[in-house]
Amino acid sequence: MKQKLFLSHSIWALLISCFFTAALHGQSRAINIQGTLKDAQGNAVEDGIHSVTFTLYAEEFTTTPLWQETADVAVKGGIYGYNLGSTNMLSPEFFASTVYLSLTLNGFELKPRTKFSYAPYALGVNKSNYVSCSGALGDIKYSVLNPTQFKIVNGDCWVPMNGVSLSSASALRMLTGMTTLPDASGLFIQGQEFSGGQDNDPGRTSASPIATFQADAMMAHSHVLDNSGYHAHDFLDYSIDGGAVSAEEAAFEASSGPNTDWLSAEISGRVLSAGNHAHAIEYAGVAENRSKNINLWIYIRTN
Repeated sequence: MKQKLFLSHSIWALLISCFFTAALHGQSRAINIQGTLKDAQGNAVEDGIHSVTFTLYAEEFTTTPLWQETADVAVKGGIYGYNLGSTNMLSPEFFASTVYLSLTLNGFELKPRTKFSYAPYALGVNKSNYVSCSGALGDIKYSVLNPTQFKIVNGDCWVPMNGVSLSSASALRMLTGMTTLPDASGLFIQGQEFSGGQDNDPGRTSASPIATFQADAMMAHSHVLDNSGYHAHDFLDYSIDGGAVSAEEAAFEASSGPNTDWLSAEISGRVLSAGNHAHAIEYAGVAENRSKNINLWIYIRTN
């Protein structure tokens, strides 16, 4: 009990010195870690079995773990050894960027967290099971391979460009400030305008944010109805009182009886507003403007 009290009061002053080697055990992947636990006065902690929780974090001060496992660890003369991943399998994705190791002993986290040296990152390039990431951060690739197939040959740091949120550990987010990926679903990719360019895209300038969506539109234009659509509506002409009677007049009198009140002039004219009408210009097509194309998967490297 006395030792426990001492540890609880001095736990934040404990020092950790570790070195790391990557080890493969059949199909399992583990990292061998060895270190020493000392108190503030530089004395080794008590020999025996200690319950230790090992945690990996993407950031030094975050509270969101990437991975965690608890194990009973033998300590002698302050020295301990343990294979991380013995009970909870490690993933190469954890080592795509900086990783910090935390040890929690008797309910207290030992500070500061330890930044991994290079050796554990070899897990991410184990050629027998994984491929090192191709390309560079922020690169975009077109492919006929689906996401599972693409990861096998291009590595774990590529993802479909489908509008998902980027984790705080994403190297692309840390470099650009981008919190979500662009959603390239069904979209053409267009080159960014350059300063002093030809303004090939009147809807953007060189200051337009990169990877932003632009809705579809049709360029302004007009349709002209040619002269074959022009015509007039004329009245029939009539003449009476000794003048020649037209066939139309004769037909009218035959249906309505003799009429002697005709004006002695011919009348002709043109129909006014009652004769207005429209000519419909028909159209045909599909739901979008597009050129000939094929569809491919689009991936972006985020780590």
